[in-house]
Amino acid sequence: MTDEELIAYFEHAKLPETLRLDRATTQYNVTQAVKNNIELMADPTNHRCRHRLRRIAAAFEKPYDGPEIPRF
Repeated sequence: MTDEELIAYFEHAKLPETLRLDRATTQYNVTQAVKNNIELMADPTNHRCRHRLRRIAAAFEKPYDGPEIPRF
């Protein structure tokens, strides 16, 4: 996805409060995280924010529903 596609994707998305990205990662305050990462996209050398937005978009379309990491 390009930067414009990422921004357009999240403009009208109804985001949950929390979202499981994978087995080990849960994103809390999804709306604020998306807003912060979109603001960080102003720096063309910052690829971490783009990667994070792609992970959130992928998890939003297909949430992780597998087992959690066991707690001892």
